[in-house]
Amino acid sequence: MITVTVLREREKPVGFTVTGHAEQGAYGEDLVCAAVSALVQTAVLGVTEVLKLNAGVSLKEGDSACILDRDTSEEDLNRAAIVFETMLAGLRSIQASYPKTLKFRSKEV
Repeated sequence: MITVTVLREREKPVGFTVTGHAEQGAYGEDLVCAAVSALVQTAVLGVTEVLKLNAGVSLKEGDSACILDRDTSEEDLNRAAIVFETMLAGLRSIQASYPKTLKFRSKEV
């Protein structure tokens, strides 16, 4: 199962971790893992390349994370929240089609 933990500060998403595997297919052929990876990597690119925000990023197989720097302005937090919430909407859509593959948690940081 893939666990998505949304990191929040004052209820606003400031990052996430994604761990685990969907185990819905052979290595390299798991469509759920591929879809989750695409959404996660796109969110990271949205925050770091499009919005040009500083964030701690780790993208490894079965273990990814992204968290905005502590000194991120309120305006930039709001812009990043749109990217994070869009990623989460996509992940929830995957969960609706494959309910036993993803679970969501929230953690105040």
